[in-house]
Amino acid sequence: MISLPIALFGIPLKGVNNPILVTFANTNVEIITEPSELPDQFFTYFKEATGFECKVNLNLRGKIPYATKYVYLSQLYFQEAIKKCSLPISNEEMNDILSMIDDAIYNSELIRGLRRALILGKDILYRDEEDPVPINLKKFKIELLYSYPLPDNYNYIDNSLIHLLGILPVEFAETQDINLIRVENGLWFSLYSIPSPVRLDWKIIWDLNYASVIELRGEEHFNN
Repeated sequence: MISLPIALFGIPLKGVNNPILVTFANTNVEIITEPSELPDQFFTYFKEATGFECKVNLNLRGKIPYATKYVYLSQLYFQEAIKKCSLPISNEEMNDILSMIDDAIYNSELIRGLRRALILGKDILYRDEEDPVPINLKKFKIELLYSYPLPDNYNYIDNSLIHLLGILPVEFAETQDINLIRVENGLWFSLYSIPSPVRLDWKIIWDLNYASVIELRGEEHFNN
Protein backbone atom coordinates (compact mmCIF):
# COMPACT_ATOMS: atom_id res chain seq x y z
CA MET A 1 0.00 0.00 0.00
CA ILE A 2 1.58 3.28 -1.14
CA SER A 3 0.11 6.71 -0.42
CA LEU A 4 0.26 8.91 -3.53
CA PRO A 5 -0.97 12.40 -4.49
CA ILE A 6 -4.04 12.85 -6.69
CA ALA A 7 -5.91 15.99 -7.78
CA LEU A 8 -9.22 15.17 -6.09
CA PHE A 9 -10.84 18.51 -6.99
CA GLY A 10 -10.09 20.93 -9.79
CA ILE A 11 -11.32 21.09 -13.40
CA PRO A 12 -8.95 22.59 -15.99
CA LEU A 13 -9.95 25.71 -17.92
CA LYS A 14 -7.57 27.32 -20.41
CA GLY A 15 -6.42 30.71 -19.19
CA VAL A 16 -7.95 30.30 -15.71
CA ASN A 17 -5.72 29.85 -12.64
CA ASN A 18 -8.12 28.16 -10.22
CA PRO A 19 -6.96 26.12 -7.20
CA ILE A 20 -6.47 22.36 -7.28
CA LEU A 21 -7.00 20.21 -4.22
CA VAL A 22 -4.19 17.65 -4.07
CA THR A 23 -4.55 14.93 -1.47
CA PHE A 24 -2.68 11.74 -0.66
CA ALA A 25 -4.66 8.53 -1.17
CA ASN A 26 -3.75 4.94 -0.44
CA THR A 27 -3.19 2.82 -3.55
CA ASN A 28 -2.62 -0.85 -4.30
CA VAL A 29 0.57 -0.07 -6.18
CA GLU A 30 3.81 -1.98 -6.06
CA ILE A 31 7.26 -1.05 -7.30
CA ILE A 32 8.59 -3.62 -9.77
CA THR A 33 11.92 -4.18 -11.52
CA GLU A 34 10.92 -3.71 -15.13
CA PRO A 35 11.73 -1.13 -17.83
CA SER A 36 10.27 2.23 -16.87
CA GLU A 37 7.15 3.59 -18.58
CA LEU A 38 8.29 7.18 -18.21
CA PRO A 39 8.03 9.18 -21.46
CA ASP A 40 11.12 9.14 -23.70
CA GLN A 41 11.55 12.90 -23.28
CA PHE A 42 12.14 12.38 -19.56
CA PHE A 43 15.37 10.49 -20.18
CA THR A 44 16.53 13.04 -22.76
CA TYR A 45 15.99 15.95 -20.36
CA PHE A 46 17.45 13.96 -17.47
CA LYS A 47 20.72 13.52 -19.37
CA GLU A 48 20.75 17.16 -20.45
CA ALA A 49 20.15 18.40 -16.90
CA THR A 50 22.52 16.07 -15.05
CA GLY A 51 25.14 15.23 -17.66
CA PHE A 52 24.63 11.56 -16.86
CA GLU A 53 22.85 8.63 -18.43
CA CYS A 54 21.86 6.00 -15.88
CA LYS A 55 19.98 2.79 -16.66
CA VAL A 56 17.41 2.10 -13.97
CA ASN A 57 14.71 -0.55 -14.32
CA LEU A 58 11.84 0.62 -12.14
CA ASN A 59 8.14 0.62 -12.85
CA LEU A 60 4.81 0.66 -11.03
CA ARG A 61 2.15 -2.04 -11.13
CA GLY A 62 -1.38 -1.01 -10.18
CA LYS A 63 -4.35 1.07 -11.27
CA ILE A 64 -3.57 4.74 -10.63
CA PRO A 65 -4.05 7.96 -12.63
CA TYR A 66 -1.36 8.61 -15.26
CA ALA A 67 -0.32 12.01 -13.83
CA THR A 68 0.17 10.48 -10.38
CA LYS A 69 2.18 7.62 -11.85
CA TYR A 70 4.44 9.98 -13.79
CA VAL A 71 5.20 12.22 -10.79
CA TYR A 72 5.95 9.34 -8.42
CA LEU A 73 7.82 7.14 -10.90
CA SER A 74 10.04 10.01 -12.05
CA GLN A 75 10.99 10.70 -8.42
CA LEU A 76 11.73 7.00 -7.83
CA TYR A 77 13.85 6.85 -10.98
CA PHE A 78 15.89 9.89 -9.95
CA GLN A 79 16.43 8.65 -6.39
CA GLU A 80 17.58 5.25 -7.65
CA ALA A 81 19.83 6.84 -10.32
CA ILE A 82 21.56 8.94 -7.64
CA LYS A 83 22.34 5.78 -5.66
CA LYS A 84 23.13 3.42 -8.53
CA CYS A 85 25.28 5.80 -10.58
CA SER A 86 26.66 7.85 -7.65
CA LEU A 87 25.33 11.13 -9.02
CA PRO A 88 26.61 14.17 -7.09
CA ILE A 89 23.12 15.65 -6.72
CA SER A 90 21.41 16.74 -3.50
CA ASN A 91 17.75 16.13 -2.72
CA GLU A 92 16.96 19.82 -3.27
CA GLU A 93 18.76 19.80 -6.62
CA MET A 94 16.86 16.65 -7.60
CA ASN A 95 13.53 18.33 -6.88
CA ASP A 96 14.55 21.43 -8.86
CA ILE A 97 15.62 19.31 -11.84
CA LEU A 98 12.44 17.24 -11.71
CA SER A 99 10.36 20.43 -11.73
CA MET A 100 12.28 21.72 -14.76
CA ILE A 101 11.78 18.41 -16.57
CA ASP A 102 8.06 18.47 -15.69
CA ASP A 103 7.67 21.91 -17.25
CA ALA A 104 9.70 20.96 -20.32
CA ILE A 105 7.49 17.91 -20.98
CA TYR A 106 4.06 19.01 -19.78
CA ASN A 107 4.07 22.63 -18.53
CA SER A 108 0.95 21.76 -16.53
CA GLU A 109 -0.31 23.22 -13.26
CA LEU A 110 -1.63 19.74 -12.47
CA ILE A 111 1.86 18.23 -12.58
CA ARG A 112 3.27 21.20 -10.65
CA GLY A 113 0.64 20.71 -7.94
CA LEU A 114 1.21 16.95 -7.67
CA ARG A 115 4.99 17.48 -7.59
CA ARG A 116 4.73 20.11 -4.89
CA ALA A 117 2.55 17.88 -2.73
CA LEU A 118 4.97 14.96 -3.19
CA ILE A 119 7.93 17.14 -2.17
CA LEU A 120 6.10 18.47 0.89
CA GLY A 121 4.49 15.14 1.75
CA LYS A 122 1.24 16.97 2.55
CA ASP A 123 -2.27 17.49 1.22
CA ILE A 124 -2.39 20.96 -0.32
CA LEU A 125 -4.52 23.51 -2.08
CA TYR A 126 -2.35 24.49 -5.03
CA ARG A 127 -2.58 27.44 -7.37
CA ASP A 128 0.14 28.40 -9.86
CA GLU A 129 2.46 31.23 -8.74
CA GLU A 130 1.21 31.07 -5.13
CA ASP A 131 2.49 29.28 -2.06
CA PRO A 132 0.61 26.00 -1.51
CA VAL A 133 -1.76 25.91 1.44
CA PRO A 134 -1.30 22.77 3.59
CA ILE A 135 -4.55 21.02 4.53
CA ASN A 136 -5.41 17.82 6.33
CA LEU A 137 -7.99 15.48 4.82
CA LYS A 138 -9.16 12.13 6.13
CA LYS A 139 -7.46 9.28 4.32
CA PHE A 140 -9.10 6.97 1.81
CA LYS A 141 -8.10 4.44 -0.81
CA ILE A 142 -8.48 4.84 -4.58
CA GLU A 143 -8.46 2.70 -7.67
CA LEU A 144 -8.47 3.94 -11.26
CA LEU A 145 -11.55 2.63 -13.11
CA TYR A 146 -11.44 4.19 -16.59
CA SER A 147 -10.54 7.39 -18.45
CA TYR A 148 -11.99 9.67 -21.13
CA PRO A 149 -9.92 11.83 -23.50
CA LEU A 150 -10.27 15.44 -22.44
CA PRO A 151 -11.80 17.62 -25.21
CA ASP A 152 -9.79 20.63 -26.37
CA ASN A 153 -12.66 23.02 -25.74
CA TYR A 154 -15.40 23.29 -23.13
CA ASN A 155 -19.09 23.51 -23.96
CA TYR A 156 -19.84 26.75 -22.12
CA ILE A 157 -18.29 28.98 -19.48
CA ASP A 158 -19.08 32.24 -17.72
CA ASN A 159 -17.80 34.09 -14.65
CA SER A 160 -20.21 32.41 -12.26
CA LEU A 161 -19.06 28.95 -13.36
CA ILE A 162 -15.40 29.97 -13.10
CA HIS A 163 -16.08 31.19 -9.55
CA LEU A 164 -17.89 27.96 -8.62
CA LEU A 165 -15.07 25.83 -10.03
CA GLY A 166 -12.58 27.80 -7.93
CA ILE A 167 -14.68 27.55 -4.76
CA LEU A 168 -15.27 23.77 -4.83
CA PRO A 169 -11.69 22.67 -3.97
CA VAL A 170 -11.56 25.18 -1.10
CA GLU A 171 -15.03 24.24 0.14
CA PHE A 172 -14.20 20.52 0.16
CA ALA A 173 -10.94 21.19 2.01
CA GLU A 174 -12.93 23.01 4.70
CA THR A 175 -16.01 20.80 4.97
CA GLN A 176 -15.11 17.42 3.44
CA ASP A 177 -18.74 17.31 2.34
CA ILE A 178 -19.08 14.23 0.13
CA ASN A 179 -21.99 15.81 -1.75
CA LEU A 180 -19.50 18.18 -3.39
CA ILE A 181 -18.16 15.15 -5.29
CA ARG A 182 -21.50 14.90 -7.09
CA VAL A 183 -21.48 18.64 -7.77
CA GLU A 184 -18.07 18.59 -9.44
CA ASN A 185 -18.87 15.39 -11.34
CA GLY A 186 -21.87 17.23 -12.76
CA LEU A 187 -19.68 20.14 -13.81
CA TRP A 188 -17.38 17.77 -15.71
CA PHE A 189 -20.43 16.79 -17.76
CA SER A 190 -21.61 20.39 -18.21
CA LEU A 191 -18.22 21.64 -19.37
CA TYR A 192 -16.75 18.68 -21.24
CA SER A 193 -19.62 16.17 -21.70
CA ILE A 194 -17.81 13.64 -19.49
CA PRO A 195 -20.54 11.21 -18.33
CA SER A 196 -21.25 11.67 -14.66
CA PRO A 197 -20.95 8.46 -12.58
CA VAL A 198 -24.11 7.28 -10.87
CA ARG A 199 -22.29 6.16 -7.76
CA LEU A 200 -21.35 8.74 -5.15
CA ASP A 201 -18.08 6.94 -4.39
CA TRP A 202 -16.86 7.40 -8.00
CA LYS A 203 -15.09 10.69 -8.72
CA ILE A 204 -13.97 12.26 -12.00
CA ILE A 205 -10.51 13.80 -11.67
CA TRP A 206 -8.17 15.76 -13.93
CA ASP A 207 -5.49 13.46 -15.33
CA LEU A 208 -3.51 15.58 -17.82
CA ASN A 209 -5.09 14.93 -21.25
CA TYR A 210 -7.75 12.73 -19.68
CA ALA A 211 -10.62 12.89 -17.25
CA SER A 212 -10.20 9.75 -15.17
CA VAL A 213 -12.79 8.10 -12.95
CA ILE A 214 -11.56 6.73 -9.63
CA GLU A 215 -13.33 4.74 -6.96
CA LEU A 216 -13.04 6.16 -3.46
CA ARG A 217 -12.91 3.56 -0.72
CA GLY A 218 -13.34 4.89 2.78
CA GLU A 219 -15.43 7.83 1.60
CA GLU A 220 -17.71 7.17 4.59
CA HIS A 221 -15.14 9.12 6.61
CA PHE A 222 -16.19 12.28 4.79
CA ASN A 223 -19.19 14.36 5.91
CA ASN A 224 -22.65 13.69 4.44
